[in-house]
Amino acid sequence: DKIREVLLQARISKAYKGYSYLERAIYLVLEDETRLCRIYEEVYARVGQHFHVAPTAVEKNLRTLRDAFWQNSGYEYFKDQCGITLYNRPFPRELIEILTEQVLKKIKQEQQ
Repeated sequence: DKIREVLLQARISKAYKGYSYLERAIYLVLEDETRLCRIYEEVYARVGQHFHVAPTAVEKNLRTLRDAFWQNSGYEYFKDQCGITLYNRPFPRELIEILTEQVLKKIKQEQQ
């Protein structure tokens, strides 16, 4: 599936709990991008319900995943693949948003 392709291309490790949470969060935002405006209630809480954990645990694990990603290849990925130069780690919401955009690009490329 396209979400997993993007996460693999970004070299985001499945070794973190946050991987499944991020995958689900992207899926939810693909369904309705306005969920980004109410990230805690519309994304973290729904992901938490799906995995039977608290929304705070979802957020914490997404931050941990983001930190590992940023240390390994995040800056280069955003610059090379997304055309975005970030000087600081993105917030988890921003990570979800940017990766969702990458999934949408892949879907559009395949439809052409």
